[in-house]
Amino acid sequence: MFWLISVALIVLVTLGWYALSLIRKLKTIERKREQSKRDALLGVQILVDSYLDEQVDRSECLLRIRVLLDAHYIERSSRPKLVRFDEISDVILSMPFGEARQQMDFSTRREHDAVRRQLLQIHEAELKSELELLKEWLDK
Repeated sequence: MFWLISVALIVLVTLGWYALSLIRKLKTIERKREQSKRDALLGVQILVDSYLDEQVDRSECLLRIRVLLDAHYIERSSRPKLVRFDEISDVILSMPFGEARQQMDFSTRREHDAVRRQLLQIHEAELKSELELLKEWLDK
């Protein structure tokens, strides 16, 4: 009987230790995820500032902002409504980029560039105001 109680205690202690180690790992993962999210938001803030100061290619900047927001699960419901930003970044994301873009023929690439430029010019004021709104939201 004594050995049965001893085995039961050893099993309970072992399971308790295992549960505590899993809880510690989970907390570490959550801290890393939160840090990653903070870093992404800082990156978005820097990109928005660069866009507003006209220091970067606008379509590239919009893509990078969108990827950072999406990759870090910053829900559209939790951030300000960015209707034009979402529409234009959807269009730009639907176009080939990177290596796929380099493999396209020159005339198709030029057409895509023209579409991007036209979208950005037509909606420039709306994009600027939406990005300023995003910047205010990030500053909070």
